[in-house]
Amino acid sequence: MVARRAKPYCVVTVAVLVGLSLILAVAGSPQPRASAESPPAFTNPVGGETIPNFADPTMIRGRDGYWYAYATGDPLFPGDHYRRLMIARSADLVRWEYVGDVFTEKTEPRYDGFGDEANRLYWAPDIEYVDGRYLLYYSYVVNAGVDRHWRAIGVATAPAPQGPWTDSGAYVTGPETWEPVPGTQAWRNVIDPEVVATPDGTRYLYYGSVDGGVRVVPLSADGLTAVGEPVQVTLENRYEAAHLVYRDGFYYLFLSAIGGCCAGPASGYPVHVGRARSPLGPFLDRDGHSVLGRHAGGTPVQVPTGNRWVSVGHNTLATDLAGQQWLVTHAIDRSNPYLQGSLNRRQLVISRLDWVDGWPTTNGGRGLLDGPQPAPSMVATTAAAFEDGTLSPRVWQPRPGWTVGREPAGGFLSSPPGRQALGATRLTRGDVRLRGAVRHGDPGQGSAGLSLTRGDLTVEAVIDRDTESFVIMVRRDGRVGERRALPLPAGFRYDDWHELELRIRGRHLEATVTDHGLDDPLAAAELSLPPTSGGGRLDLISNGAAADFDDITAAPLYVPVTTKVPDPAVGEPLPGAGDEFDHGLGSGWQPLRDPAAEVGAGRLTLPVQEAAELIDQRPVPDDGAALLLRQPPDGDWTVETKITVPYGEGYPAAWPQAGLIAYAGDDHFVNLSYAAARRTRHVAFGTELPWDGRVVYGDARLGPTTGDTVWLRLRHETDPATGEHHYRAATSVDGDHWVWHGVRTLPAGPTPRIGLAAFGAAPGARLTATFEYVRFLAS
Repeated sequence: MVARRAKPYCVVTVAVLVGLSLILAVAGSPQPRASAESPPAFTNPVGGETIPNFADPTMIRGRDGYWYAYATGDPLFPGDHYRRLMIARSADLVRWEYVGDVFTEKTEPRYDGFGDEANRLYWAPDIEYVDGRYLLYYSYVVNAGVDRHWRAIGVATAPAPQGPWTDSGAYVTGPETWEPVPGTQAWRNVIDPEVVATPDGTRYLYYGSVDGGVRVVPLSADGLTAVGEPVQVTLENRYEAAHLVYRDGFYYLFLSAIGGCCAGPASGYPVHVGRARSPLGPFLDRDGHSVLGRHAGGTPVQVPTGNRWVSVGHNTLATDLAGQQWLVTHAIDRSNPYLQGSLNRRQLVISRLDWVDGWPTTNGGRGLLDGPQPAPSMVATTAAAFEDGTLSPRVWQPRPGWTVGREPAGGFLSSPPGRQALGATRLTRGDVRLRGAVRHGDPGQGSAGLSLTRGDLTVEAVIDRDTESFVIMVRRDGRVGERRALPLPAGFRYDDWHELELRIRGRHLEATVTDHGLDDPLAAAELSLPPTSGGGRLDLISNGAAADFDDITAAPLYVPVTTKVPDPAVGEPLPGAGDEFDHGLGSGWQPLRDPAAEVGAGRLTLPVQEAAELIDQRPVPDDGAALLLRQPPDGDWTVETKITVPYGEGYPAAWPQAGLIAYAGDDHFVNLSYAAARRTRHVAFGTELPWDGRVVYGDARLGPTTGDTVWLRLRHETDPATGEHHYRAATSVDGDHWVWHGVRTLPAGPTPRIGLAAFGAAPGARLTATFEYVRFLAS
């Protein structure tokens, strides 16, 4: 048994609280809607002018009935200073208010060993709840001059989501080195923390990015220190921003593709996913390709679609009262991409997350939407966070001995000892989601939890300290029909808050217990229920010592979306539009800067040009790469090629790539290329465009590739509203099964030419790119 710590709160009777509620000035909790009226609509961004720049979000629901979000410490608004992590809160996931900064100048961490002149930045936090306190993990980034850099994962603690926050004074995992090329050493990018709890009581920390890739390491029981050896989850130059979700026996690893998080209007940053039975992996995508390795895969979850939103990644999840999950990310409006100067404006956005055939996708495969859409559900038949200090008779049937108390995280309800039940006044009907926070009192024996009674049928889910288990029971006419007892982790704190959730859909029951309502249950069970009908009564139940309850909701369960929009249909080759390279270089090609193309044996070969670039911001002069261009057909079509570049198993220097290009000019194009970044291989899907007197480029690193031969497609469509040219990418490892990715755009006007390009190799690389055909397919 775990020793009970003294409660840092007071408990007073309901009668006294009624009289003192105004004197105590307790902030009222948000009020969910109690009717089935038409759901309100919302339009992204949800942060609006309140939090106009809110990058790399993480989110948790507080026990006061608000969702709390935390973000990277960029300036909040134009002219603002860099902040030390940011906090906002919302009652409905749509309208947000700014709460404040996590650290002040006096409380920010300073254990990096550098002086006051060092530039300290705090990025990409992750919010958790462990052992009675909130833990905020964050990227601790210090730049103190040439070769004087510091990257670590720090952690701060607080008694409530809004703070006050106290740094732990030491890193969770600290500066690390890695080998970009065998025999060389460089600093690892120790950033982007994510923590997940598991049923065996272990917590794991995921971290990493471009330099060194994503890793996972076990944490100490208090969550403050990494212990044991890290396990590599992805290689370098491929993914970052890990986020873990447990569902149906799998751990789903959400990742954001490297290459375009912060390139203004040229950003990409899609979200991909892989899944595994173990939190240590290996994580495989829908087609069985691992996200680890030089040819890493990944199933798209949310990608740019050609509307205003780019950089649609670095996700967390939030769940509304109905149980519907929402993918929460930042995004950049490509028509207004900068907050000030070259600092990206990354706004808070949300997308409904759907699960189709075991895999997540946003808005039924339509991605991040621009325009009005149904808002997260705040409809509830019962909702109580006890923030006003009362036990409302409109919500609860009066029972003697139940009291309301308060602690730093807000108000809560306590039962008297003995066998107790407090019933809600409003009945639930149909499919329902019940949830609430529960903890055992002192000395904390017995059980406590939630139940739902419909007619002669009662469903009960409790945390049982006597058996150290999570118990789900189904009773009919008072007799137990089925009972499931799931062991709780060793060291489970029965005197600490945990969230219980029951979902009843038809005759199917799902029940979970979590630390704080996040997507990593400590125990989960599913049961089949006997048939029943009529309304149902929610009860808070305890048996034995007193128990505490908080943030209780009963709400109609969401209706899942189980289908997604189909992948694009591709037709037969358009006669005379492409080239099979069977008889030399066909007509219609327009060389630019002498691409040195050679045709033979039904293939076209281009040298991957050395020290020649088309992409700005590279360490060699750009606009020197040679291209082989041709005019595409009229209307909509898909262009396809099969390409081989023999990168092999080596570590190519520079950024060699070869593939397709939609070319509107040297500083305005879309490229889809097979590329190498040292050890990793990927498909670069990028765009370069002029913006405010400069040129910007960004890409997204897609996969899988599996070998040195890949198939590439660019699907062209003209936007009927804007006249813009949209190019959607697809990749294949066999020419048969295609993975469709996101959309890049070029301006309205004549259709840009389509071409072949091969450039970016280091001097002496002597790489070649071989194209087997170029086909234009009917759309």
